Amino acid sequence: MSSIRFGCIIRLKSQLAGFFALLLLGCTPQTQPDRQQQLMLQATTEPAAAMQLARQRLAGNELTDALRWFRQAASLGDTDGLNHAIQLQQRLEGRLATAKWLEQQAANEQLNPAAINSEQRATLGLWRSAPVAVAASGYQATTGCNLTIQPVASQQAGVGRWQHLKAAWAADGLLSQLPVCFKDLLKVNATELNCSEQAGTRIQCDYPVLTEQVVAGEFSQLLIIAGQGVASYNNGIIQLPDTASLALLQHEFMHVLGFIDEYPLAKAAAAQLCQPGNYVANLLFDNSPATLAAWRQHWHLPVGGVELTAVNTCQETGQQAYRVVAKINPMESYQTAMPELYQQLMVRALSNPENIMPVQYYFAYLARQQQAWQQWHTLMQLAAGHGYDDAVNALQHL
Repeated sequence: MSSIRFGCIIRLKSQLAGFFALLLLGCTPQTQPDRQQQLMLQATTEPAAAMQLARQRLAGNELTDALRWFRQAASLGDTDGLNHAIQLQQRLEGRLATAKWLEQQAANEQLNPAAINSEQRATLGLWRSAPVAVAASGYQATTGCNLTIQPVASQQAGVGRWQHLKAAWAADGLLSQLPVCFKDLLKVNATELNCSEQAGTRIQCDYPVLTEQVVAGEFSQLLIIAGQGVASYNNGIIQLPDTASLALLQHEFMHVLGFIDEYPLAKAAAAQLCQPGNYVANLLFDNSPATLAAWRQHWHLPVGGVELTAVNTCQETGQQAYRVVAKINPMESYQTAMPELYQQLMVRALSNPENIMPVQYYFAYLARQQQAWQQWHTLMQLAAGHGYDDAVNALQHL
């Protein structure tokens, strides 16, 4: 007699007294555990089982589970599993999250760092070293260096993007004539710079990791090409995604020179800026003759050539702003043509670089937040060395 046991035998009395019919309702032999459970058990120690599970999940478009099993195979030493895990995690979570996972695995001795090849390291920004400059990657303007910028990248995409932007800047009829120079590109580990990767949100990085370079470098502005999201300029830092075009760089660079967006500002920014009687490079916040005359005097511009045109910059506060040209331009839509008056204003701004806030001033502010007073003093001295009045005044009132 067979030893197979069935767990669902049902006996029903037949029409003939004393006889019973045995009905086997969907019963299966219970001699072996579930195949998937067995595979999962094997996958705790066998990379081939983990890879089989990962491929099954991938075929079923169960990507999160597929990533889990590829990672498990990688932790068991499977090179193919590691490569698949790196590719799939980048797709699902981005390059930074992938780099952080690899670092964590290596730190926990779950992964041999040598298993990550040089191409993968470059893609993810795991450079194996402290920040290092890339030789012969700078740009020297033929007109001199009234303003010097330090470019920074944290992944290979940023390195490649900088080479493209540098070449495009040098070939541009306007930008190449400006007295602006770029130092050799600085490569920083992506997990240290830690630039965000959220679409539709301004890119943010852990800027204090660059303090040593800001103290030692002979520049007044940072250009960081890293992360994914919205570009910006604040506090001496131009922040670009590693997909940025020259037109986007030009737009953010114009912010360095005092130009303001000609589309609606956030309410807090508009409340601070949009005050009658104020003006910036391209905008007036009222159209009174006195404000226009003060603006002309500041920029040393002759009478004529200005067409005050209402824009939506101060929409959130209800204050009307006016740009000084009629046509849509790069401060409203960054891919449009540059007005001649704006070119003149850019040149004027660069003739007085001491009015441009140096990044050292912002880093001094960060040092003050940490009560690092010696560092604050060093950075404020550097900012004052660029001629920035607020830094000079801060040292005088120390």
